[in-house]
Amino acid sequence: MMLAGILKIIHIVAGGVSLLTGLGALVLRNRTPLHKPVGRIYFWSMAVIFITALYLSYIKSNVFLWCVACFSFYSALTAYRSLRLKKLHQQQKPSPVDWVIEAFFGIMHFGFVVFAIYLLKSGETSFGVVSLVFGSIGLRANFTTIKRLRGNVSEKNYWLMAHAGGMTGSYIAAITAFTVNNNAWMGLPNIIAWLGPTAILVPFMIVQLGKLKGNKIQAKP
Repeated sequence: MMLAGILKIIHIVAGGVSLLTGLGALVLRNRTPLHKPVGRIYFWSMAVIFITALYLSYIKSNVFLWCVACFSFYSALTAYRSLRLKKLHQQQKPSPVDWVIEAFFGIMHFGFVVFAIYLLKSGETSFGVVSLVFGSIGLRANFTTIKRLRGNVSEKNYWLMAHAGGMTGSYIAAITAFTVNNNAWMGLPNIIAWLGPTAILVPFMIVQLGKLKGNKIQAKP
């Protein structure tokens, strides 16, 4: 169990770093020189969280730790990859790793939905709704990303919108993990602890994505 203790400490430290750097990246989002290095630290802290969560969720049989870890890292990973896929509208071909990412996490998100149906039928309403929301949002993100990878884009800033939306989505999941794991002293209803960050920050994300919309890509004659 020594390994579990070490990984838990690493997981907690990485979680704290992600909360601070994620907020910093959002505040510095308007193309300031500090945005890139802060965002890079945020991404790698999320990678550490994901890797450690794989083991911790297994030994603790914590399905929801696995759900949040998958959702948050998928969002951060596709946002990170979007910076290298700026010319999809000019026949740029995605790397095979991009399709592997979509296949792996698509299966995970579909699993969340199936698990949600099982929970709802078993009377576990709160956790069933949570799993259904995260699974549905994840599948929608898969669908949107696959369309983008196939070059089906209309906005010139499609890569920047994917980056901003993905990173913000992963930060929402990181805050959700914090509120859930610390809800013993916060005393929030479970549904609020799980979905409160989403309800608060998704409108912010929608507004920011609206600001990033630019000129439409001209259709080829």
